[in-house]
Amino acid sequence: MHALDNRYEDGRILCSMCTKPHPIAKSAFEMFFDSNLGDQGLFPAAAQLEREVIAQLALLLKGKTATGYIVSGGTEANLMALLTAKTMANVDSPEVVLPESAHFSYTKTCNLLNLKPVYAPLDESFRVVPAEVEKLINRNTVAIVGTAGTSELGAVDPIEGLSKIALRHNVHLHVDAAFGGLVIPFLTSAKYPFDFELEGVKSITVDPHKMGMAAIPAGGILFRSKKLLDSLKTETPYLTDKLQYTFVGTRTGASAASTWAVFKALGREGYQKVVDECVKNTSFVAKNLQKAGFTLVCNPTLNIIGFRSQNTKYLAEKLREHGWFITYIPRYDCIRIVIMPHVKPKHTIAFLKDLETISKG
Repeated sequence: MHALDNRYEDGRILCSMCTKPHPIAKSAFEMFFDSNLGDQGLFPAAAQLEREVIAQLALLLKGKTATGYIVSGGTEANLMALLTAKTMANVDSPEVVLPESAHFSYTKTCNLLNLKPVYAPLDESFRVVPAEVEKLINRNTVAIVGTAGTSELGAVDPIEGLSKIALRHNVHLHVDAAFGGLVIPFLTSAKYPFDFELEGVKSITVDPHKMGMAAIPAGGILFRSKKLLDSLKTETPYLTDKLQYTFVGTRTGASAASTWAVFKALGREGYQKVVDECVKNTSFVAKNLQKAGFTLVCNPTLNIIGFRSQNTKYLAEKLREHGWFITYIPRYDCIRIVIMPHVKPKHTIAFLKDLETISKG
């Protein structure tokens, strides 16, 4: 059965925002395979590793007082953030202002929490327009969301502008940096303010199982202060801990251990190297796509590329027939590829060669 699955190391998975975990992630995961962070008194070591991982993420994201948890992924993290915002606002008809490019997890979250989603338009670079966001804020608004690395095109919303708006209207600003949270801090070519250094940012989603190269599942949610967690606490009368703050009760400590191990193994310098290689490979692909006559939807901000041809959908189908796992996005009529750490230069060269062959055929 395992042989039926595709392998990241083959380099043909170009549609995923996850990657092959770092080798040390597997060893750490196996060591804590039977641990349960839902009952931390029984597994104090796993709990300690989670606290240290969150402290490291808080340091990276400039949150001196930030706290949070390793959760199942970005969907759960976004749910926790908006649940907090809704509970604290305590209004009768709660609304959340989202970019049109917001991740599909917000559809799930709004349905679960009975939140009305209100969508703000994007600019020509596929970033949300702060002025349009502000127009949509009213007395029912419990939160606004900005994305630091959209899933479709890797765009980074102007979080600094959203932060000012959030402060003006005293509304919760959540930053969805599930993908970009472990990319943007290591970019050398450009800086995109998005983290707790901006006063209006109250919570951030960041997923170690994406560019962090930790084992799945390892999502992350951080809040600016512990006080924000009060709205999430639930009494647990029969466990070793009296309170829980996460949406999911039973949580594997293996995820925290896996993340901790990779953080230790790579450090800032290691992650810097990983991001540099991905960005360099992305730039190589983007330049060669343009040389071959394809149109970029936008200049890549992170390691995600969207491009078009005269018949993009047909090209996408042919690429899949050639064994390339890419994404076709109807609303942008583009092919989307993600240059993750498992995608090496030899793989992108092979992809470009097949692309040229298909185009000429």
